[in-house]
Amino acid sequence: MVKRLICMALTLLAAIFTFAPPLSAQETGFLESEKATFLYMDTRTLNMNYEGEKILFTSMRDGTLQLTSTDGRQDYLSFIPYDGKMGGVGYAIRPIYTIFPSMTFIEIIADVGAHAKNCGYWLIGKHNGQWVTYISIDNLSQMGYTPGEWHQIHTAANKDATGRFILTSQHEYMPPGAQYESQRKFAVDLKLQIFWDQDAQWFGLRRL
Repeated sequence: MVKRLICMALTLLAAIFTFAPPLSAQETGFLESEKATFLYMDTRTLNMNYEGEKILFTSMRDGTLQLTSTDGRQDYLSFIPYDGKMGGVGYAIRPIYTIFPSMTFIEIIADVGAHAKNCGYWLIGKHNGQWVTYISIDNLSQMGYTPGEWHQIHTAANKDATGRFILTSQHEYMPPGAQYESQRKFAVDLKLQIFWDQDAQWFGLRRL
């Protein structure tokens, strides 16, 4: 893992200084993200090592997600779907890495239903030794996201070789004349940059 992160960091540095415009002086770059682990149905637990600490995510039968210590004695955070539906919820979980300074966060994206309607977004990590939620749907709604309506949320870190972390919200629609679900199209309704403000020591959002 360490060797992989070093290689990813060197690749990011080469891309930033060779091809891409520099990030803001108060921001730090992101490394390319790993593939998320999806908790749903038979896969309901995920063990992770977060900066030397062993943690456990558990997708509960009531639709909530819990973050605890691996022995279950420490209950850190709980995540509840935003649309109120407590069945059929899946959670995509993956680590998010920054460089200069090197930090680790965890992203959680929840969806429900056959078309994977978004019902939750959280970006979490440690702050002053305590687990906190840096970004949630509440923050996205302040930037124009409309909770309760049909959306899908996707994120990409360093996809354009700039070190940026981009969140995209899209909705599906049936174009004129379409009769079948396979003909549905998608339209982007919101695009944000998630950035780490080194002065504030907190995440910020910028509309693109």
